[in-house]
Amino acid sequence: MAIRLVRTGYLLGIALILAGIIYFFASNWQGMDRLTKAGLSIGLMGLFYGSSAVFAYVMKHHDFLGRWLFVCGTLAFGITIALIGQIYNSHADSYWLFIIWLVPTVVFAWITKYEAFFVISVVLLELACWFYYFPSSYRIEWSEWQSFFLLVMFAVINGIVWIFSRSSIVAYLAYAAMHGWLFVTDVTGFLYGRDAWWPYVYALLFIGFFYYFFAVAKRRSYVLLTSLFAGAFLIAQYFRVIGEHFEEGFLLGGLVLAAVIVYGSVFLLKRVKHISSESTKGRIFLIIFQSIVTFVASLIAAASVMGLLMIWMESLSMYVLFAISVMGFVAPAFLGRRWNPTVCYTLLAVGYSLGLMTTWKISLVLLTVYTAALLICYVRSADGGIRALTNMAVSLYSAVILDQVTNEERLVLLGVAALNGCLYWLGRRRKESLFLPLVLGMGALLLLTSMDVFAADAWYVAANILFIAVIFAFLFAPLFQNERYEQLVAWAYFWLYLVLKYYEFAWNLLDKSISLIIAGLLFFIGTAVLEKRKGLLPVSPAQGLYRKWAPLLAIMVAQAVFAGYMVWDKEQHLRNGEVVKLELQPVDPRSFLQGDYIRLFYDISTIRSLDGSGKVQVVLRKDQDGVHRFADIYAINGQRQEEYVPQDGDVIINGTFYGNTVVYGIESYFVPEGEGTKWQEKARFVYVRVSEDGDALLEKISSE
Repeated sequence: MAIRLVRTGYLLGIALILAGIIYFFASNWQGMDRLTKAGLSIGLMGLFYGSSAVFAYVMKHHDFLGRWLFVCGTLAFGITIALIGQIYNSHADSYWLFIIWLVPTVVFAWITKYEAFFVISVVLLELACWFYYFPSSYRIEWSEWQSFFLLVMFAVINGIVWIFSRSSIVAYLAYAAMHGWLFVTDVTGFLYGRDAWWPYVYALLFIGFFYYFFAVAKRRSYVLLTSLFAGAFLIAQYFRVIGEHFEEGFLLGGLVLAAVIVYGSVFLLKRVKHISSESTKGRIFLIIFQSIVTFVASLIAAASVMGLLMIWMESLSMYVLFAISVMGFVAPAFLGRRWNPTVCYTLLAVGYSLGLMTTWKISLVLLTVYTAALLICYVRSADGGIRALTNMAVSLYSAVILDQVTNEERLVLLGVAALNGCLYWLGRRRKESLFLPLVLGMGALLLLTSMDVFAADAWYVAANILFIAVIFAFLFAPLFQNERYEQLVAWAYFWLYLVLKYYEFAWNLLDKSISLIIAGLLFFIGTAVLEKRKGLLPVSPAQGLYRKWAPLLAIMVAQAVFAGYMVWDKEQHLRNGEVVKLELQPVDPRSFLQGDYIRLFYDISTIRSLDGSGKVQVVLRKDQDGVHRFADIYAINGQRQEEYVPQDGDVIINGTFYGNTVVYGIESYFVPEGEGTKWQEKARFVYVRVSEDGDALLEKISSE
């Protein structure tokens, strides 16, 4: 326990310091020239690697710190590459950034066998794939088969990683990513017409995975992951079909589909009792699996019922819908005590969902009586799932009642918090599940403390005092000292509260960076003092991350040389390239590593004569206003175009085309935080340096 406490403190300190440094660079700090910024960026990487070596060789009892700092050095390499891109206005969040970052990380993972490097590698792989398919600085219109090939290739790559991975965490990440890309393939099929055949292929894949994990491998975690994506697949396909065929037969088919989902899950669980055994893991699996099935089936069923009523009734009466929700779903669920729990939960979820749609149209008295009846059912029920669903329904219905009576959002939230507080104390006396009332009650109180939702008045001050008092009571009052889950919930909300207050009062990136660095240093120093005073020095043997120091050193040197070469190459480009003036049309997004930037779109970004994809060399020619315009195409995929007739002053620029859209690598211009709108207003032209080889580098933007 003592070692874990020390390591947690140091880890938090390092994480906060690293986050502060990232925020500092992302704020696009002013007052420094390009070389100074580049030097600081490269020095950041050296700082972490050097600190890692010190802890590994000098302070050997803190070998774990050496490992963590080495990982930070690997992260700093990617940050350095991103910052060089910021300094020289290269692509924002380019897939090349993550590929360059990925290569040494994979080598580190292979040499050291340290799991953190494997996890980071998988994350970087997904980011590289994502920004290749969905670039942030420009838009690509993929053809149907280009899209299909890329997405399936991403899924296959992750499938290979999953199959050959020795780390369980990496395997889970890769498996989830594989299904994520397969799901994107399914969704994009709506646009390209692949919905005629791909859903059947995807459904067969799900059947194969379910069979393997239920009957062969018997892996609960993979069953749950597969269930999540299968549920998303079914929901997407259902709404696609209903959107195309809003007819009675298809809506009735939706009800049949919901029933098949429920009874299919019941059948599976009965056939494979080893999956849902009475062990703790088995019970947790059963709860999560039933929640997924209930959500998917109830969403499809509720949408189908609403659609059928809209078809059958000229004017849909909310009282009829309310009666159907109560008599057709809620009452049977409570009366069918011997039914399978999943069936009961699905009926309740459908009934409560349909009832929620009627709450603003039916009588307030009727809604109040119904809510009171549900509250009585909640108190008398012994089934945890029914209590959880009814708890959520009563909270929502009570919120609607309070809103109609008081028309004051704060009183609504306070009422929901008070209601769940009472349910919590009732469950505590009866020694029942307390998790959901506690989560809902504290969540309502947390919303009351938000300055973004409510004004900073006396209510706001009182709400913050009340929230802090409740949290501290759960954390430090003797009554709750032995309640582990309650304290975990309280700690979670405490940190959420701190994050909320932090973003309310320190929104600026530079302010964030300074405060995070200070907080990290305080954690680091405080942990060191605690360690020294209490004698909590870890005694575990060193892991020997630097046993293979020669190849690790070679990679670190290669990283520094590569970053230095990037800076040198871009400086030469800016000094020797030919100046070209281009007209543009900007927009203003944000890169998550590099800060705010203006996304640039030029009049030369669209060349209607192009089709397909590949490399292109475009001829630019200066007009009478001094602006370079598209004149001709010099070469496509290395093949020179014979129609082009050279003229004096022509400039040839390299690009990559997708359809008739050309990307030149100058689509991003980074600006200080919050100044995007100002730059947008004055940005009409861009000055670009084009090298002899045709590569472009953005130098500045201007209004003239």
